[in-house]
Amino acid sequence: MIGGNDIVFPAVGDSATLEACARIVGRHWPYVRFEDAITGEKYQRLGEIPLGRVQELLAYPDAVAEAAWDSDSPDSAENSMLYLIVRSDEVTVVIDNPNTAQMQSILEDIRDWLWSDIVTTYARAA
Repeated sequence: MIGGNDIVFPAVGDSATLEACARIVGRHWPYVRFEDAITGEKYQRLGEIPLGRVQELLAYPDAVAEAAWDSDSPDSAENSMLYLIVRSDEVTVVIDNPNTAQMQSILEDIRDWLWSDIVTTYARAA
């Protein structure tokens, strides 16, 4: 069950940022499945997601975790879903427990990518 720990990163929240975050999650979860959090449309691969139209994306580590959430089971495993939300000036990652080694690693990779993107954007503007 998602506990709702919001981790907010200041960033340009556009489709490229959402794609990068989804790719990072996919590196940690090789069998990742995605869902548009607004429409409920499901995607088996990152390439299926209409990134220009999606701003809120659910990620499940695999089809089993996705099915558990779809059944509305109150016993969904901790950190069996990650919720990515992009807004114009931030990216929010919602997870149950940010203190596990796996979640720390995912969050660190997202933070590192967002930081490098900010530095690169600043360097291009200068």
